[in-house]
Amino acid sequence: MKPVKVDKSKKWVGVCISPALIDQFEIDKAIVVVIDVLRATTTMCTAFDSGVRSMIPVLTKEEGFALQAQGYLCAGERNGEQVEGFDFGNSPFSFMAPELKGKDIVITTTNGTKAIQAAVARNAKEIVVGSFPNYSVLCEYLTKKNENIVLVCAGWKDKPNLEDTIFAGAVVRRLRPHFRTYEDTALIAETLFKAANRRKRYYLRSSSHFNRLFHKLQIQKDVKYALRRDTHPVIPKLYGEHLVEINSPYVAEFEEKAKAWKAARAAAKAAENSTSSNN
Repeated sequence: MKPVKVDKSKKWVGVCISPALIDQFEIDKAIVVVIDVLRATTTMCTAFDSGVRSMIPVLTKEEGFALQAQGYLCAGERNGEQVEGFDFGNSPFSFMAPELKGKDIVITTTNGTKAIQAAVARNAKEIVVGSFPNYSVLCEYLTKKNENIVLVCAGWKDKPNLEDTIFAGAVVRRLRPHFRTYEDTALIAETLFKAANRRKRYYLRSSSHFNRLFHKLQIQKDVKYALRRDTHPVIPKLYGEHLVEINSPYVAEFEEKAKAWKAARAAAKAAENSTSSNN
């Protein structure tokens, strides 16, 4: 049997099945799609479709509390449960209220925001978030951009999980006519998606995070909601420190803020390098 001929003129799409493996990918040469189906990126899509102005993904609870003290609303969870003292947890149903329209919300989660910050630290060309609710619009966007892509699955505490890998496989499947696959993880994800596609909830019934949310924490409605396709046709994109929906009227404002943030970050890095060389 002859190997499949690869068209190297096409851009590539890769699947990072855990943030622990992110250094295996050329993040600085790609658009990164962060995936946390249960539930961070599902919740982000819901929030932006409800009119939230921006979301600030942070790594720690302490960062969240510091920004909350400055007047920001703060959302987040640890191990699936709302952080005590935060305004919201991580349920998409918490972000459907009309009063949130135009608000800036800080968010920190066990896995999703950690994956976003991992991509930031590695100078990703662009960072967007994906989940079943924005599946079709995301795939259309990636096809039009025609850049190399890394689908980063948030997983669970650096371990791969089924739901994020299945979604990554769904994206690979849709992009296949326009991109070449990058390493076997993309093929693994696509194969998993094809096996699970018709009955995702049934297929996921034995997965660890599904059971953690569905049975232990009794938030079945969140799980069911997160697996519905194309309910929120939005694309949250990271501009500096802020996620903003790419078609919102706030993009120009946050593009300017991102320029200032990048300049400050570069200056801090230069100062750090200068100090190190002097020592």
